[in-house]
Amino acid sequence: MTVFQRFDRIRIINLASRRDRRAQMTGELRRLGLDRDTRVQFVDGIIVDDKRPFRAPGEKGVFLAHLSILTDAAAAGESVLILEDDVDFTPAAREWEPSPDCDVCYGGYNAINPDSLEDSDIYGAHCMGFSARAVKELVPFLTGLLKHPSPPPIDGAYVWFRRQREGFSTEFATPIVAVQRPSRSDITPSHRLDFVPNFARPMGLLRGFKRELRRGRLTFGLPEAIVVAVIGVGITIAAAWHYSGR
Repeated sequence: MTVFQRFDRIRIINLASRRDRRAQMTGELRRLGLDRDTRVQFVDGIIVDDKRPFRAPGEKGVFLAHLSILTDAAAAGESVLILEDDVDFTPAAREWEPSPDCDVCYGGYNAINPDSLEDSDIYGAHCMGFSARAVKELVPFLTGLLKHPSPPPIDGAYVWFRRQREGFSTEFATPIVAVQRPSRSDITPSHRLDFVPNFARPMGLLRGFKRELRRGRLTFGLPEAIVVAVIGVGITIAAAWHYSGR
């Protein structure tokens, strides 16, 4: 059994406007033989205009998207694995599995204190799994945070839940089974060149190059360094020309 077989449903958050991410995510699913798995569904991301009480609209949208998935799972009495659409799976995804009594599963994460994961603040909620009983408790907990004067983003909310609710078992994939691929973000501010005509493509090429390096499909030698340098210089010159003409 793998981390994917452990859950009754698998849900992937994807904004309709991000067809690029959906295509890349479909490729990841196909690579692991999950593209035709009936448990897997893409769900629409949530866009809000009013960020309150969160710090940013994107942060609130992600929070609400996770909460919506958990609410549906709670109604069905099922466990759920929540993925965000910028996930790449590592080789460990074919091997690691949480124990049968695991309630909260971190498939991918960044820990402030890697030597003490249970006590550490955790950043990243791009691959989170929850047992049916954890789902049942999470829904009212997260709903309550919507009335908090300064609620944390969803990754912080999961940390709060684990610290305030006793009796739930947490496991961290080691090594991690999912990483976030280099991609223009819809939550945090993107590089302004992403929104300048003719710049999005080269910015995407640089991110794709970074992704392939991280996945081990490319080695970084002199030829690769030259390619990156040429693209970087081209972007710099074009950017200087674009902004100097304003």
